[in-house]
Amino acid sequence: MKKLIIYLFLLCFFASCEEVIEKRELDAVDNEDVWQNSDLARLYLNNLYSRTLPGFQGNANSGLSDESTGSGVDNMMYGMLTASSAYGTWGVDVYSHIRRINILLAEIDKGSIPEDQKNVIKGQALMMRAWIYWELVKLYGGVPMVMDVQDPNMGEGLFMERSNAATSIGLIVRDLDEAIEKLPPTWPATDFGRFTKAAAAGLKGRILLYYASPQFNPNNLAERWTVAYEANKQAKELALAAGHGLHTNFDRIFIDEANKEAIIVTVFDNTRISHGYERSVRPASVKSPRTTSSGNPTWEFVQAFPMKDGKPIQGHPDYNERLYWKNRDPRLNATVAYNSMMYPLPGGTIYTNPAQRRQWTYIASNGQPNNQELTQNTTTGFFLKKMINPAVPPTELNRTWTDWIELRYAEVLLNLAEAANEVGATDEAYTELKAIRKRAGITEGDGNFGLEPSMSKEAMRDVIMRERQVELAFENKRHWDLRRRNLFAEKLNGTRRTGLQTILDLDKVIEVANIQPTEDEQKKVSEGKMTEEQLLAAMRTRAKTHFETNIRDNTNWNDDSNHLLYFRTEPVTLDTRDIDYKQPLYNFYFVPLTNLEKDPKIKQTIGWTGGDGFDPLQ
Repeated sequence: MKKLIIYLFLLCFFASCEEVIEKRELDAVDNEDVWQNSDLARLYLNNLYSRTLPGFQGNANSGLSDESTGSGVDNMMYGMLTASSAYGTWGVDVYSHIRRINILLAEIDKGSIPEDQKNVIKGQALMMRAWIYWELVKLYGGVPMVMDVQDPNMGEGLFMERSNAATSIGLIVRDLDEAIEKLPPTWPATDFGRFTKAAAAGLKGRILLYYASPQFNPNNLAERWTVAYEANKQAKELALAAGHGLHTNFDRIFIDEANKEAIIVTVFDNTRISHGYERSVRPASVKSPRTTSSGNPTWEFVQAFPMKDGKPIQGHPDYNERLYWKNRDPRLNATVAYNSMMYPLPGGTIYTNPAQRRQWTYIASNGQPNNQELTQNTTTGFFLKKMINPAVPPTELNRTWTDWIELRYAEVLLNLAEAANEVGATDEAYTELKAIRKRAGITEGDGNFGLEPSMSKEAMRDVIMRERQVELAFENKRHWDLRRRNLFAEKLNGTRRTGLQTILDLDKVIEVANIQPTEDEQKKVSEGKMTEEQLLAAMRTRAKTHFETNIRDNTNWNDDSNHLLYFRTEPVTLDTRDIDYKQPLYNFYFVPLTNLEKDPKIKQTIGWTGGDGFDPLQ
């Protein structure tokens, strides 16, 4: 290529971008200039960051798991997905991003940028290419791996066959190995968010963990687990060397920016690049307009958290199904908002002091919602609390600045624990789980933080997957864990997700508060102008008002007798039919039909309608 016109319409994340913009007009820049100037090359790179980094993924795909409720495209959770469905990311846009990365990798060596700066830029680009390709391979098992700049005039020479999973992952890991070599261990604070050695190693460890899992490894080849184990050991070592570790406060991992747990991060602010996560999940009472809330956690998810001592709730002497939040893993309170919980959020009209605000999700026994919410906007009886920043005012809910942490140190430890267990290094798995549970606030007990001693590989595997479920909840990890481990088929299929509805017993309120008919009501009844049913309805309405005015906020709801006096709970079935996520078919999705039409060399994935022989595992 003699010339390359680069359109720079990006939002710059870093101070260096602003410095370049101050120096010259950048509507169009000659290709030769870009690769002679490290500032211009970085600006080109920043454009790639803005195109390739994931957005804020809190609550993403939660409805395609047991975290929340949802069915997915064409009722995917009920087994209705077809090859003609509009699903997946394989398309022109994603390959256009890959092309831009390939241009950088091909052209930068022709310029005069100093070698050390050039290598750091190339390391970031390689990390981006690995990320994009992995997101494709995770869905489809194998895709055309375009690793060089293609000439658009090649005609049919542009057509490429899909590479199988082994080849695809081999090329991705090759990019990551080179990225690890070229990337710095850390960046100055002004460059927070750029890729590091630990970021590349952590992504490599995640990918190789998937490649060793049943989705990609149905025959359970031991050597893949060994490779995954070594990769995740390297990821932990590089992370520690760069100063990463577990943040001291689980509640604030996503709130405290640039904390030591964050390894791969998409940086947001509330001026140039932001998101609306806060508006999507906050309760209606603190939003204007009072829109519904997404990501309502299921009862199954709430039950997954262990007790404060780390033991499962099943059969635990301290577990109370009515006061299910008492004596539980502190991560439950950091993740889920439930009826009567203290939940300090600004906005709304009930509480003038947000610090005194309680969350109410109950429905009165006469069918009326509580007066705080006005409309019942949780389908499960719970709200998602994780990653909510109370400092974000109601006026900024559509411009939230909370950073997205795609990979954090705790996941590196969990990835290492899982791989270690599979290669027989179960003691290492104990070490990583104990560290995570200690940070969570689980009591030490006999030193195992609630873990049973001397667990078998199978028992430890179940514990690790449960730990991932609660530690990484609503971080867009659960769906993929269920998929790669075939846990849809093993644990979820044939079940239905449920919620837990709390009901205020108005007749109990009438009895306890001694609410009596008014003289006017008695007169109307005696004159036949009011039926007994209408009288009871009127008294129940007064009882509800009395409860919400005089009792609700002045009662200790951690006292079982109080809760039993006024409330009862009932399960709510959330699914209209049994979950039937097709495994192993859905382990590798179909190629969108539009892509088959564009490239005759691309074959459809086996098992799907029109599938003509491409097996990602062959």
